[in-house]
Amino acid sequence: MYLEINDLEIAFATPKGKFVAVKNVNLEIEKGEIISIIGHSGCGKSTIMNAIGGMLTPTNGSVTINKVPVKGPGPDRGIVFQNYSLLPWLSVYQNIYEAVDAALTDKTKEEKKAIVEKYINMVGLSAHREKLPRQISGGMKQRVAIARAFAINPDILLLDEPFGALDALTKGSMHLELLKLWNLENQSKTIVMVTHDIEEALFLSDRIVVMSNGPAATIREIEDVHLPRPRNKKDIVGMPEYKTIRERLLSLLMDKVEIDDTDFYKGKKVAAVA
Repeated sequence: MYLEINDLEIAFATPKGKFVAVKNVNLEIEKGEIISIIGHSGCGKSTIMNAIGGMLTPTNGSVTINKVPVKGPGPDRGIVFQNYSLLPWLSVYQNIYEAVDAALTDKTKEEKKAIVEKYINMVGLSAHREKLPRQISGGMKQRVAIARAFAINPDILLLDEPFGALDALTKGSMHLELLKLWNLENQSKTIVMVTHDIEEALFLSDRIVVMSNGPAATIREIEDVHLPRPRNKKDIVGMPEYKTIRERLLSLLMDKVEIDDTDFYKGKKVAAVA
């Protein structure tokens, strides 16, 4: 198996004692898979992502890539965050080039420039190459972040709610951009994405990991998505499997929270754990 998470536990020291964010997390991911992790806020989705990225050290258990334990960040893993994380004083082109220059040290300057050109063209930003981040839209900023992540040629792409702040039309466009890049790389990139959006997870993923509520969150269920690729959103939403998985995921997420309608209409919206 390519990426393995074995008995993962991550805990943090707090003034009130030990806080266990995730516990007993076990997951195997094949090379080239697209995996989404969903669940309520505070269920450890980003914690697992950061463990894969090498930014958090497991308290117990392990994360391995090709049987090699993850000991810290590395160029084999590219990360795209929700807040874009672009350097505001650098242009679109320079933001991508800086990452390529730092990660691909074995390439010549001309080779690095060619790589930047390739990915800036792939995401359709050639006309905006000299603009600063403040001069482009949110969707364009996220295209830069995704192009930058692909340009360093990571084996694993980690996406931490990368489209959460975008409007519906821009988000749909970014989904297609991501899959286009994935396909152009012959579906060799392994993608792990954190999201709150069930439709997004269904459209993009091969499997969807559903987390239990925290603290000490763990994997509750894993849903296989056998929708044919390439996927067209208009086509797949009418497929029986799409509807079945969507209802299943909604049920898994909703059965932890129930709203008392009487208290709601009294102005007391009370959440009770089922």
